[in-house]
Amino acid sequence: MLFLLLALVFSAVLALVLKYLNTGSPYGVYLVNYITCAVLAFATLQPRTLYNGDATPCWLGAITGLVYLASLAANGYSIHKNGAILSSVFTRLGVLVPILLSVTLFGERPTLLQGLGVVLAVAAAVVMNGLSGRREAAEQRVYLIPLVLTLLLNGTADAMSKVFNQLGRRQDDGLFMFYIFLFAGLATLVLLLRQRRPVTKRDVLFGILAGVPNFLSSRLLLAALGQLPAFLVYPSYSVGVILVISVASFFLFRERLNRRQLGAAGMILAALVLLNL
Repeated sequence: MLFLLLALVFSAVLALVLKYLNTGSPYGVYLVNYITCAVLAFATLQPRTLYNGDATPCWLGAITGLVYLASLAANGYSIHKNGAILSSVFTRLGVLVPILLSVTLFGERPTLLQGLGVVLAVAAAVVMNGLSGRREAAEQRVYLIPLVLTLLLNGTADAMSKVFNQLGRRQDDGLFMFYIFLFAGLATLVLLLRQRRPVTKRDVLFGILAGVPNFLSSRLLLAALGQLPAFLVYPSYSVGVILVISVASFFLFRERLNRRQLGAAGMILAALVLLNL
């Protein structure tokens, strides 16, 4: 449980960095972020080798790294077509993918109360990120394909850690992380070269600030999956991050939650209780 708590704290730090240290060149930030993560992953390898007798960390890490970048691109495209609020809802709904995967393929079976906790957690994420008004929702044209891609790619990116947890060896967790960020960084570099966008000093600063908590949250989440079932880890991680961000935003930036968001926060607390029964 300690790994899960630390993972959601560092994920919340990452979200706050990206929110309050914005820049006009996101792929420059992504590149430096992935380089930072890859360097940290390599520095923590034991033994410090790029091959440890099993190719699974390499090929699965490569696939995961490309899915990471694809999920970011899909989210950006969805925000352009549907707006940030609706896209955020479908990003949160992506948590259903690893949950369904763990139940159908890996034989995990939540109790009735834990199942209710999963449903409540997903509902809380939707309510927290929900549309502010019915009239706005009715007038807004919805592009379904970008939303579905956002849900599936974000969910798949999350699920890959569980897949490696089943297929890989625990001593190769760090190597898996290294190849994720290596291939995500290489793919991002290709995009930058095609767009001919330079990496600025601001990109370097923001990328490093994002990269450290990104690596720590990813590594700790993988460790948590080695100890706890996925149907508990993923919804707790998803809504727990929302709760930490809300509390931090109140104390650091004096941002207040409206009634809907306060209700969602209560639902999150109830969901976390049910999930841990």
